[in-house]
Amino acid sequence: MTQRSIDIRLMDRQYKVNCPVDQEAALQAAAARLNDKVQQITGGTRLSNPEQIAVMAALNLCHESAQQQAEQQQRIAELEQKITLLQATLEQVMSEQRPGR
Repeated sequence: MTQRSIDIRLMDRQYKVNCPVDQEAALQAAAARLNDKVQQITGGTRLSNPEQIAVMAALNLCHESAQQQAEQQQRIAELEQKITLLQATLEQVMSEQRPGR
């Protein structure tokens, strides 16, 4: 996989990051999301240490990701239950439609 060095800006600092060529847009979007979270934390707390702000932003993003994963697992479980019910209903209807019954 071909890597390319790109510049991203985080917390008013420029960073050079290696990234697969086809993932550049995703990396830029991730950097923008992190910057948004940093700005929210900076505006909503009294933290001024860049390291503390970065850690809080990372914790918030990880927490949001964990919540989304849990919600997705719940939706998957609900869909699996519906599919099971649908399969059972179809099997029942098909068995009732068989000739000779």
